[in-house]
Amino acid sequence: MPVNYHDNATLATINSDSPKHNSKNKSKSKDRRRNQPKGRTSDNHKTFITHSEPHWSFKKSQLPFIVFTSFAACFDFLIYFYLADVINQTFFPTLTDSFLHQLQTIGLLSAGFLSRPIGGLLIGRYGDVHGRKPALFISIGFLTITTLITLCLPTYAQVGVLAPVLFILTRLLQGMAFGAYSPLSWVFIAEHAAKQSLSSYCSLAMAGLIAGNFGAVLIAKILYNNLSMTELTSFGWRIPFIIGSVFSLISLYLWRFVQETPAFTTLKNKRSSTPHYLNVLPTFNQPIAMTLSLFIAFLQASLIMVAVLLLPKLIAIKFSLPSSFTNYAILLGLIFQLIGCLFYGLLADKVGTGKALIVAALALIVQALFFYNHLSYGNGDYILLLYALLGFCSGMIGLFPSILLQLFPTQVRLASLSLTYTCASAIAGTALPTTLYYLTNVVSFSPALYLTFIGLVTVVLGFYLHHLSLFNALDQLPLDTTIDTQTAKL
Repeated sequence: MPVNYHDNATLATINSDSPKHNSKNKSKSKDRRRNQPKGRTSDNHKTFITHSEPHWSFKKSQLPFIVFTSFAACFDFLIYFYLADVINQTFFPTLTDSFLHQLQTIGLLSAGFLSRPIGGLLIGRYGDVHGRKPALFISIGFLTITTLITLCLPTYAQVGVLAPVLFILTRLLQGMAFGAYSPLSWVFIAEHAAKQSLSSYCSLAMAGLIAGNFGAVLIAKILYNNLSMTELTSFGWRIPFIIGSVFSLISLYLWRFVQETPAFTTLKNKRSSTPHYLNVLPTFNQPIAMTLSLFIAFLQASLIMVAVLLLPKLIAIKFSLPSSFTNYAILLGLIFQLIGCLFYGLLADKVGTGKALIVAALALIVQALFFYNHLSYGNGDYILLLYALLGFCSGMIGLFPSILLQLFPTQVRLASLSLTYTCASAIAGTALPTTLYYLTNVVSFSPALYLTFIGLVTVVLGFYLHHLSLFNALDQLPLDTTIDTQTAKL
């Protein structure tokens, strides 16, 4: 029997029915469980999301747009990290101590993360009020402008101390623009896609971000291999920003051809009036959902930071590595992380998100410990292969967006998700690099212990999702008074 979607724009939490419908729905839920084959438990009945009506179909022409813009956005944001040595000499040449240079590199990465919550809330709220498509334009447009500004910045040799000030300000503005983009791309896809394809479509958006990371690493390595440091600090550092500007301008052009999501369009048509932009109180009106979102987003941000971005640098602190590892580890890890991301997305659509998370987390724990054991006691012959497998296991980051999206209803989804995700990213981006850098100096396998901890927590999360019907309902946000508040039940 088809589901009656009273608010087909709302991603509602399980057990969210009003009290007068509880007994009826509990009865129906028991009937569904009674009719289900013994020995099998379906995650589809235990997730907390309802999606678009059956006649809505994802226009696949919009999927390449999200993947490409994700690639461009991540390329623009992370190229700083891989050109850190050149950026240091170009804008901060007065520091000669290598240790201070390392901290400065971490600071360059952290600056972009710290401003992300501001952009996430501002652009996210705009997207909840005026639509996902205009919010995409603002986010992509700001990324384009900041990349073009960086391309034209004067160096320390040209204007002195003004150069690093302008650089940091531009970096902060770019962080604000990027802060809203990732959640926005997930929301855009989720509000188009059918439920049975949600995880795989979200993993494609995540794969676009991973590909952008890969592109930034590749361009940085090409520059380092073909230009001297003098050439890099003179003009070479501007080349990636030329490339990034082209990618961003193409993204802006492609934006013209995308359509607003059906979920937001339905919500907008049912509104009696447009909500006030500055009224952000509804965004904070779901403490349990926001806490859970912050927690899950931190797990994802931790994996992104540690598994590929930081791990090669952390390993180099205590272990003598072959040149082949230092030259190719990040590239190889990102390729396999992308493959793992797509694999786990497809797996989640087949067997359920909870089961996929458990499998992925257990694989991550085993591989992280095996990798560090090989570092300590092996001869290094299989170091690249094991690192590639670790990258594949970390591909479970593609599963988290499809979970985060299910916590909030349409009218506050983007702002709530953007705020919690960017706050978690800011915490991970500022605290983890410094903390793990110091801990690794004390205990060489600290990164493996941390990845094991993340894996164990994710296993618990997987069981929670798999058996969600045993838990109490998440917070419910009252819908607009013009919208039927009865939510659909899976």
